[in-house]
Formats: sequence, C-alpha cells, structure tokens
Amino acid sequence: FMVFAQGAAGNKIFQGLRRLDIQNANYSTKALSRWRGEGTSNNYPRLTNNDTNENFSRMSDFYLEDGDYLRLKLAQIGYTIPETFTQGYGVQKMRFYVTGENLFTLTDYTGYDPEIGGNTFGIDRGYYPQARSFLFGANIQF
Repeated sequence: FMVFAQGAAGNKIFQGLRRLDIQNANYSTKALSRWRGEGTSNNYPRLTNNDTNENFSRMSDFYLEDGDYLRLKLAQIGYTIPETFTQGYGVQKMRFYVTGENLFTLTDYTGYDPEIGGNTFGIDRGYYPQARSFLFGANIQF
C-alpha cells in the first residue's frame, strides 16, 4: 500500500476566470446571483455588456480566492502472490496492483484546479484540471 498527498496553505489565487470584461467570455453560474439593485447580492457586482462601472476590468480583491488545498495525488494497492503458489510454474515473483492518480481534492477554491502549475505567479487562467487516472498492472518475474 502506498499513498502520496500534497497540498498548499496560506496562498491566494487570482481567479482569472472571473474576468467578464471580455465580450465573448462565458459567464459562470455565479453571475446569476449578481447585483441587480437594492437588496440583491453584495458579493457579485453589477454585470453589463460594456462593463459600465468597470467592475470587471479593474483589478480588485474580488478576483482573489483562498488557494488552500489537499490532493490525494497517488495511491497504490498491490498484492504479491506467495512463492509457494508460483514456484511450480517457473515464476519467481508475481505481483498485481492498482494505482490511482489525482483521486480527490479537498478545497474551497471555485476555479477548475487550485494546483495551477507553471509560471503563472498565482494567476488562474483557466487551465484544464489534472485528469484522474487508474492503472491496473502485473509484475511477473521468471
């Protein structure tokens, strides 16, 4: 059995996906709870096609989000068949295993992936999240 987890704490991520000053940008569903007048949202500014108040074209703490996360990057479970069962077949060692990568992530970050790699300097530009994958294998030595 093997487990590898990684995480980060105490950092902020510039949520670039919130930039809605680009005319052909896709709005997230959070835009549905935007400010529409007195008594409505104080967390999401007014949204207009030409960004009249420059709510989205000016940089502010509206774009910053907590970047804390903990991700189970790798887990493997395997079983080695005892030699007493394999000797009669000319096999010295036989091992079967299952490996999973990027199995789950604990985070409050609303972007695609809090683990924004590369030279992004804490700016999430909407890169695809890391894929979850599984590997089934056997190691047989003669």
